[in-house]
Amino acid sequence: MSVALSIVFTGLCALVTDGDRTPGQILLVDAKGVGEVGGVMLPEHAPTLVASLGILANAETSRPTRIITAGAGRELVTAHAQRGGLGALPGADQIGLWDLTGSEIRIRVQGREGTGLELYRPAQGQTSWPQPPNDINDPKSWRDLRFVPSMKTLTGDGRIDPALIAPDQAASTSLPRAVAARIHLDFGRLEAGIPSQEIHRDDIFEFRGTGAEPRHRQAMTDSMRWSLEADSATVVVEIIPVAGGPIKRLVLKPSATPHSLFVSNLPAENMPHDVHHAMGTEQMAALHFGAYYKLLMNEPGDQPLPWVSQARKATGLGRPAFCGGAVFSRY
Repeated sequence: MSVALSIVFTGLCALVTDGDRTPGQILLVDAKGVGEVGGVMLPEHAPTLVASLGILANAETSRPTRIITAGAGRELVTAHAQRGGLGALPGADQIGLWDLTGSEIRIRVQGREGTGLELYRPAQGQTSWPQPPNDINDPKSWRDLRFVPSMKTLTGDGRIDPALIAPDQAASTSLPRAVAARIHLDFGRLEAGIPSQEIHRDDIFEFRGTGAEPRHRQAMTDSMRWSLEADSATVVVEIIPVAGGPIKRLVLKPSATPHSLFVSNLPAENMPHDVHHAMGTEQMAALHFGAYYKLLMNEPGDQPLPWVSQARKATGLGRPAFCGGAVFSRY
């Protein structure tokens, strides 16, 4: 029996890729490590992996940081997963949460070597980008990775600081500054995911710098989805503490239906987005994006931030903040 796996990433996640069929990384950004953005300290973020223990062959030895059982706790985690586009976690009596802080995460597939990460590219005429899709609630219409903003598009130079993507951390006892966790993606397919908040799905964001005119306009998503299909193979997700200590392994059960995992890097529960009471949610969301400029090899003086320029749904005090990703390159 085969194993099909899907992982949704959301929050402060920096995708580093040099094009189709090359190794990729997703850096979960340490909000404290980037320092101030726009004179404001960002709230602490919590890099977390969420999975139903029912999909694991080694659930008893997987050592989650927390376990939430069915009931009210399950509803909370299901809602959290829906923010990343996973939907419900059907049949999940127990849900595990693994703290990824300070860890390298690798996905191992028995008998498979790294063949490079496949980046989803829609056929000509099959994408609405930079506009929102016609059917904003259809996940397939959001697969174009250009819905995740490109730093090269915004600044002309999207190269990440090489110190943040050192190829081998074996000799180090900590991850680089501004990196809370690193996920290696050596194969599989990566695409954009549907925005976690429905209210943002028909928004147009404009990136405003110091000039009078916006630098760039596009629809955006805060989710990316990585997927893999493996026939008759053992699939293991390894959480490796860089500072040393036991490696946690999540061994997936063979299944006729796809397994879903969720990786988030959202504000910690005790420090929500509205921690700065004097700031609106849109201003805080824009400052979140400003953290990505701290990761560039050459930090630009003009750093355009995303603001909602066209919103067909009503805006107001209840409108949720937008904490999305960005795309970088090595070279």
